[in-house]
Amino acid sequence: PAASICLESMVALVYRGRSHEVGSVSTVAELLAHARATFALGEEAFDVRLLAKGKQLNAESPMPVDGGWSKVMVMATSRQSADELNSSRADPTVRGFAQEDQAEQLRKADLLGTKLCPDWGAAQDTQYRFSRLDAVSWQEFGHRPGSQTPHSFAARQLLEKLAADPGIVALMRTRELVVGVLGEMDPIDDRLMKAKRGEGGDLLGYNTNHGQRIDIKLRTDDLTGFMPYPQLVETLIHELAHNWIGPHNRLFWTLFAQMRVEYLHEHMRIAASGTLVDGVSTAARAGVHADCVGGLELIVRSVLRGLAAEIGAEMAASLEPAVREHCEYISAETGRTERGRMLGGAASAAASPPTATERAMTHGDSPLDPRARAAAAAETRAAAAANNAASADPEGSAQAGRGTDTQ
Repeated sequence: PAASICLESMVALVYRGRSHEVGSVSTVAELLAHARATFALGEEAFDVRLLAKGKQLNAESPMPVDGGWSKVMVMATSRQSADELNSSRADPTVRGFAQEDQAEQLRKADLLGTKLCPDWGAAQDTQYRFSRLDAVSWQEFGHRPGSQTPHSFAARQLLEKLAADPGIVALMRTRELVVGVLGEMDPIDDRLMKAKRGEGGDLLGYNTNHGQRIDIKLRTDDLTGFMPYPQLVETLIHELAHNWIGPHNRLFWTLFAQMRVEYLHEHMRIAASGTLVDGVSTAARAGVHADCVGGLELIVRSVLRGLAAEIGAEMAASLEPAVREHCEYISAETGRTERGRMLGGAASAAASPPTATERAMTHGDSPLDPRARAAAAAETRAAAAANNAASADPEGSAQAGRGTDTQ
């Protein structure tokens, strides 16, 4: 219980530079009431605390017998301000202790040249990779975004997730792809996007100079969030296909479909091995569990369904033989490798499908430039599928485009 001895001397209540002397009081509760009344700090609107000699006072704090309090500090916090702060979004520029530990681990990994992505517990391939990631900051937007707009740090984390996606990593290694920059497309002021919409379409990404730079539209039109991850991956694969073929003709869509097969097959392979990341399969993390975990036939149907949405059911059906053949080929290649590997482990590269160079050397092909070998392989498979198709190519020749290729 609080002591009921009255103060023998005056006490000065100090609040925001204002001072008020209080006569004899018997309890801290009375002193608190004096502070609220003197400085108009209503109980419903403010949370008030008293400090004396560096210690917080409460209702049970004893009053000094010798009048030892000459000054009592009054601290008040608006309840409305506290509620707004508690309900506001955490500042992404301020790291918590767990994030600091994670950042330290990533820093150590980066010194070794293998920066791990926490979403996958794995890193990009050390050779076939995106050399730089470039997110758009709010200063680059057409106008300053609102409070619900994801920070550029979140956009960079999403780019890191895309770059280190095991399906993308396997695809880039197999096809020996190196991209200069993987960047975020300006969601507001991009002139190419506006031009595309003027033609009745919607620009989701573009490839500059056959892989020098690939930009992806990450954010929704209202800037309140990001596009669905599976859609972002599909757009990225689309733009990677433009590294070889510019126009959207039959050869391009055949290549795109084969790359989609490789992406889904890798996630299916990892799921079959039992590898999990924080208790979740990579297919589930990528949002493609329903598209690949269930066998090769499920992958074929998923790829053809996506093609039908892009180019129509008739043309998609004409590409089905090429899709099935490539699916069987990838399955046969990966069937010879070890299973049950850990993501990012030393056996990661050995367990992946062979690269274009390795396939060329295995079959006794001449040591051509890696890009030329990959392009030749894609053209051979696509040409075979085109010859077997019932309809002729409706979009002209397969000559690669120049400059910037857009989706």
